[in-house]
Parts: sequence; C-alpha cells; structure tokens
Amino acid sequence: MLKLRAFAMEWRRNFITYLQGFIPLSSEAKMALLDALKVRQYAKREHIVPLNGVSDVISFIAKGCVREYYHNNQTEEVVVWFGIENDIAVSLPSFISQRPSHTAIQAIELTNVVQLSRADLYQLYDQFHEIERLGRIIAEHYLMNSDAYIKELQTQNAAERYHNLMTLKPQILQRVPLSMIASFLGISGETLSRIRAKRANY
Repeated sequence: MLKLRAFAMEWRRNFITYLQGFIPLSSEAKMALLDALKVRQYAKREHIVPLNGVSDVISFIAKGCVREYYHNNQTEEVVVWFGIENDIAVSLPSFISQRPSHTAIQAIELTNVVQLSRADLYQLYDQFHEIERLGRIIAEHYLMNSDAYIKELQTQNAAERYHNLMTLKPQILQRVPLSMIASFLGISGETLSRIRAKRANY
C-alpha cells in the first residue's frame, strides 16, 4: 500500500499528460482533474467492471494488464480487447447510459489504475468546456477503435489479426494466457500454435 501511494501522484500526472495528447488543458482544468482522480489497485482476476455490472468509472492503466470479454450463447468467454499501460479501460455504453454492461473488464495481473468517476467527470463537464470537449473526443476515439475491431473481424483472418496484435502490443504474449489470445482471435489453441509456429519460421 505504501508503494502504491508513492507512485500515485506520478500516475495521476501521467494520466493528465495522456489526456493532453488529445487537447491542451488549462492549469485550472488540470488541477481540478488531479483533485478528482483516485488510484486503485486490482488483484489478478479481480473485476473492474463485472458482467452485467454498471461501469461508473474511467480507468487509466498505470501498471498492469486487463481484458474485456463477454459470454456467448454457449456461456463461453469471448475476449474482445486487451489493455496495458497507458490504455483506458471503460465500458463506454454502460458508462454513458448507466445500464448493465454486456462486457466485463478484468485484471489479468496485479493492476494499478487511475480512476475518474462518472459523477466527478460530469461535474467537470459543467465547470470546464475544454474537459467537456475532451470527453467527446475520447468517446469518438473509442467508437473509432470499436469500428476498426469490427472491420478486422469481418475482413481479416486469424493470422492477420494475430500479426496486428503482436505489432501493436508485442508484450501481450508474455503477459496473457494463450487461451485468452485464442479467444480474442476466435480460434482454437491448436490453430494458434500453428500460426505462431509459421510466424516463427519467417
């Protein structure tokens, strides 16, 4: 816990830096954001958003790894996203509507996050036009990524999707069980092994 506190301010500032990658923020807005941010630690397998739970916080991953998944009609877990350092984890439809989320977000390893609650965010929207604009830009970014994921599913085979994952997040292979990667790709473990073996021979 002491170690968590020691890094809390650094992680909160890193989140502000991340946000300013979208638009610049005034000193007043940055200070108000810093005051609203909280740092929390999730144990391995602990849920940030449980299945059918309501997503009421935005979580910036300071250190760790998470997955987003849902259950299909056969009650099998289907992974749709992996998040690592400097990613934002949120079930945006649930966050906006305050209705139960159809996906869950779970820590794969010990994970430290910087969180901003929905209540605090909407209060900041009322106080700062620039933060309200920032929220819209991040929501658009989220929707664009979701659309890219759907197009990838529709147009790319498993080998191409595996290549994309390894290009964008190469450390995932060392941090995530192969069964979860296979689920993300929509293939069996045996097929994943063949793809990895073929890629290693290139």
